Amino acid sequence: MTHPYAGEAYARSLAHIGVPLAVPEWGGHVLVRRTPCGSREDAMGPYPLAVLEGDADVGAGLARLKAAGLVSVVLVLDDRQRPALSAMESAGAAVRRFKSHFVHDRSLGPVTYGKHHRYELRRALARTVVSEISLADHLPDWEALYGELTTRHGLGGLHDFPQAHHETLAGLPGLRTFGAFVEGRLVSAHLFVTHDGHAMSHLAASAPEGYQTGAAYAVNDLALTELADCAVVNFGGGAGTGDDPADGLVRFKKGFSNCLEPSYLFSAILDPEAYAALSAGRAGTAFFPAYRGPRQQERADEHQG
Repeated sequence: MTHPYAGEAYARSLAHIGVPLAVPEWGGHVLVRRTPCGSREDAMGPYPLAVLEGDADVGAGLARLKAAGLVSVVLVLDDRQRPALSAMESAGAAVRRFKSHFVHDRSLGPVTYGKHHRYELRRALARTVVSEISLADHLPDWEALYGELTTRHGLGGLHDFPQAHHETLAGLPGLRTFGAFVEGRLVSAHLFVTHDGHAMSHLAASAPEGYQTGAAYAVNDLALTELADCAVVNFGGGAGTGDDPADGLVRFKKGFSNCLEPSYLFSAILDPEAYAALSAGRAGTAFFPAYRGPRQQERADEHQG
């Protein structure tokens, strides 16, 4: 069965990122987008992860993208759903560790909540009612929650999902949604995409009332219980680089996990000459593709500020 993230319908729901292009050798799609200040195009994987099966023909997929005239490609890969690092590198891709993911691996035994999480969970259960829900039945309420999240944190670009994305999620095979209610109002929800015993945190959001009641603690606790058919529950990483122990989101996710696993950034330059021309003035940045990162002067200005 195809992973939900690999399907064409899912890729089309990310139209704000790019236009889907099938890569049969990888068993999925990439999203093609216009490069900055030019008429060329490059590609990136779907949000939040690209899924490459272990037997994916990495080299043939890269050859297809090169033949399509793309300048570069970048993907984020989960540690459990990827070919061997050596196979990707030998095919011409650069692969490096990206942010850490907080994972509940049932083979390692149950998670024992710390004092803080136990307190917050008791408080949330006393103030909310939690249940697994159908996203389709609560779609407007979910969109309102996510809209509040984007406003609160100033999210845009990749995270500014169009309505079509939420509608596609509502019918996506393997989607599991858990919600918390106060007097019948949805105040917090967490969406997971499941496939072959693996659950991936997709999106989560809470209303102000959800934050006040600590509803997300009860939602995650319910998810761990109800996703018993999944051997692995991946809560994803923190914001930004994702590895700052002082970050509240990191502490929150860590409390529900029993191991850390890396994600990987897979990248390849498909047209070196065009890549160099587009990246002029951005040498030395770790950002990929470099031409989408800040210019040297912009970085210097930020440092001085």
